[in-house]
Amino acid sequence: MSSSVKHFFNYFLIFLAGTAIILLVSKVQPHTTPDPGEYYYSNTLRTGYTVWTAIIFFVAGIIVGVISKLNPWLAGLSLIFIFPLVTLYEGTIYRGSHNLLPFELVIFFVFALPCVIGVYAGKFIRNKSFNKALPTKKGE
Repeated sequence: MSSSVKHFFNYFLIFLAGTAIILLVSKVQPHTTPDPGEYYYSNTLRTGYTVWTAIIFFVAGIIVGVISKLNPWLAGLSLIFIFPLVTLYEGTIYRGSHNLLPFELVIFFVFALPCVIGVYAGKFIRNKSFNKALPTKKGE
């Protein structure tokens, strides 16, 4: 398998993990159920994103950063990619909804910041732990 296919597969797995995280958290957390209609899915996801969810995404980012050598920005954005995907779906199905899409994308970018910071932190941890494990040459 080529390197680009492996990377795409890894980003897809990260996307699935992020989707699972937000769906599990939105089911566990007590919140009001949004009214069915054009914003049902996006409201369900957004009400599931709280401070605790951001912490969980940060920890997930650390895990991704430690175990993979992927681009931290793409990995962090992959974790929350379900948000813009659902928004684009609803905007396509219900014409006229999500008419402030650029502002929503900025909010999703803010949602991704804990993920990206977590991936960078995991990458830093991986580099520090591997540097300690490798023997150094005399005189360096």
